[in-house]
Amino acid sequence: MRLIPCLAASLLPLLGLVTTLPARAADCGAWKAEVWEVEGGKALTAHICAPATGGEREPMLYLQCGEEGAFALRFDDGGQGDPPGGNPEWSGRVVFSDGRTQLEVTMMYEAMDGVLYAPAAFSGPLTALLRAGSDVTLTPDETAFKARRFTLKGSSAALGRLGPTCGAR
Repeated sequence: MRLIPCLAASLLPLLGLVTTLPARAADCGAWKAEVWEVEGGKALTAHICAPATGGEREPMLYLQCGEEGAFALRFDDGGQGDPPGGNPEWSGRVVFSDGRTQLEVTMMYEAMDGVLYAPAAFSGPLTALLRAGSDVTLTPDETAFKARRFTLKGSSAALGRLGPTCGAR
């Protein structure tokens, strides 16, 4: 008879996971500025995701403090995270578009995280594109990476919170 209460008690944490998983997709509805654990400690991060499909990772677009005068923008397309041709030094063009404006950005592969990186000047056109409009689509020239669309809902507020910690005025 003790088996049933023990079994029920051990399943309660799992039930909690099941009820929180669907809410994860709702986290992709608007940009947030949150503190993330990173390799050197903690970093305020402005981010947005897109719901994952199948066995893919969750596609993400996120910014943290970068070099002087710029954010460090990273794009995780949700795929395998491998560079084209296995080249850890890969870089290539990604087109950012909000339907009216298109910006060509050279992004570099970051092997440690399996994501694409580019600096985004605080007051540059890329940051301006990410602050306005309803959504942005990232389309890499390299077919090893997938095109992804992200909402811009809340991006201005999230970037506005991140900017001062990075020295932006």
